[in-house]
Amino acid sequence: MKQQLFSTTLDNGLTILGETMPGVESAAVAFHVSAGSIHDPPGRCGLATLAGEMCLRGAGGRTSRGIVEALEGVGVQWGHAVSTTHTSFSGAMVARQLPAVLPVYADILRQPTLPAEEFEGAREMVLQNLAGIEDDPAHRTLAALRMMHLPNPWGRPTEGVTADVESMTIDDVCGFVAGRMRPADMIVAIAGRIDWDDFVRQIDALFGDWQGSGATPVPAGLRGPHVRHVPHDSQQTHIALAWSLPPYRSDDSAIAGAVVSMLGGGASSRLFTEVRERRALCYGVSAGYQTQRDFAAGICHAGTTAARAQETLDVILAELDRLPGSIEADELERVKARVTSGLVMQQESTGARVGSMARQWYHLGRIRSIDEELTRYDQLDVPTIEQWLATQPPRDLTVVSLGCDPLEVPGAIPA
Repeated sequence: MKQQLFSTTLDNGLTILGETMPGVESAAVAFHVSAGSIHDPPGRCGLATLAGEMCLRGAGGRTSRGIVEALEGVGVQWGHAVSTTHTSFSGAMVARQLPAVLPVYADILRQPTLPAEEFEGAREMVLQNLAGIEDDPAHRTLAALRMMHLPNPWGRPTEGVTADVESMTIDDVCGFVAGRMRPADMIVAIAGRIDWDDFVRQIDALFGDWQGSGATPVPAGLRGPHVRHVPHDSQQTHIALAWSLPPYRSDDSAIAGAVVSMLGGGASSRLFTEVRERRALCYGVSAGYQTQRDFAAGICHAGTTAARAQETLDVILAELDRLPGSIEADELERVKARVTSGLVMQQESTGARVGSMARQWYHLGRIRSIDEELTRYDQLDVPTIEQWLATQPPRDLTVVSLGCDPLEVPGAIPA
């Protein structure tokens, strides 16, 4: 499928990405600044999230209400998110409203007022979110798994840690914003009914004179233990497992993604069929491929009862062990069909395209076309996958359980 993809980088290091989609009347835009949870200082886990919230509490000449009214007054569906590596501000709108919206985002990024009187309210919002997460056992299990399996600080929870957030001050926020909100390494992505040259001129006028050098890379530290049980008084038990895989930037990432999808990517996957449908061991089970720029992981999760938890873990481990030498052509074709469907539907969403372009640029330094992505999976065959699995089977697992009683983990997994 033919796409019109664009990219350019301003003199200050800000990268602009775009895709024209003439068949739509809307446009989506996202601003990704290098200010994620890996940049939180020691003892300040959650500072990126709190700082992002404070940037929306006043910017330029607008109060927090003024920002909302400026965006929603022209029909913008706006959002804000903090990931491991970035803080993002985004919006989707009727394309003709774009010139009125871009200055608002420029103020949020360049001129946040960070009003001290708004600090307690912003911090309370972050703390309430953390309290809600404490009531979500699946989230707690997966958060513990990431902290153990990924090297520090990559496994830090983006939402923060309650004790750290409670100890933060407005000075912490001001220091973080001054040090991290900068044009170098920033990505601005747009997709929809746009005039690319005009958009670049607008961004250059709003951000071109903004100065600030890029930060030094964040080094990867040590991983945590391989096995952990989190006590939780409940009749339910949650189980999560992780093993290392090549990252998205690797030539082998399509193979790794296909293997994980066959394992637990849908209702026809091995885990869903064997653990949930055939044995009725759990009410939910899945597996996914999660990637950072330099490393990635396959992650499995299951929610079950305390009485069936040990058998659930044993069957999941058996399915992982069974992968090499058992790949079948029909399950690979199902994976290819899911990938094709997802990529085709992505092409019909401006928001999805904006997110995909920014992720690819961060991981690869370029944008892959959808045809190129499809080709990566189309060329996969069973012998290629089996050859790869023979040398890289799932191993060195990290295992976390959350529930009343700890589970027995085979001695083959280092503790």
